[in-house]
Amino acid sequence: MAGTTMNDLSVIISTFNEEGTIVSCLERLAAVVPGAEVLIIHGGRDRTSVLAREFGRRHDSLRLRVLENYGDSGKGHAIKVGISLASHPLQIQFDADLQFAPEDIPAMLAPLTEGRADVVVGSRFMPGADRTGYTFSFFRDVGNKILNRFVSLMAGTEISDVTTGMKAWTREAIWKISFRDNRFVYEMEVVMRAARAGLRIVQIPVKYLSRQGGHSGHGTGLKEFKSIVTTGASIAWRALLIRIGAW
Repeated sequence: MAGTTMNDLSVIISTFNEEGTIVSCLERLAAVVPGAEVLIIHGGRDRTSVLAREFGRRHDSLRLRVLENYGDSGKGHAIKVGISLASHPLQIQFDADLQFAPEDIPAMLAPLTEGRADVVVGSRFMPGADRTGYTFSFFRDVGNKILNRFVSLMAGTEISDVTTGMKAWTREAIWKISFRDNRFVYEMEVVMRAARAGLRIVQIPVKYLSRQGGHSGHGTGLKEFKSIVTTGASIAWRALLIRIGAW
């Protein structure tokens, strides 16, 4: 993909009540990827979509499209909607809560534009990742380590961050992957199906902060523990099913 520019990029953002960070997110995206298409798929009920549209009217540095996703049934579903609407051959999913840094996007895209990868994983756990701004969560961190090891075993290749919310791909790759899950399991499914299909996966260390706004699907405290156990078990089970060709 030599010669590609930010005009060849679609940024897909699934939002859920992130009115506190959406403007800052778009401002930083405009500085990093000017000219990119940005698709906001909003499944919440706050003013996220209103603020995004107001930003789009005031700034023309991004080609902004905002969709009220009334039939939303989870993050995976929202990303599917974004993929179906994306106009460009390079695509990246990004979170509006700014746990990930927009400034890492060029490094994420480089393996795609240089023809070295079909899928790029933004890893929070590989050497070089910056987690200095992240508040440690025992349940999340231990759960991620266990899942990363298990899914890597199922995929037949080492993946340091299966559930990261920062992934990039070519249009051809994501069509081939054709993930099915509508909720959180899709994060693993993208990587697992890419590996099983023989697609080239490159991992890039990224910056990761504690949540800057919005609402976590896992909650906090005991609710977080229960959610992580339930989601982790579902991810591991689906990874096994993909491995044996049963899903």
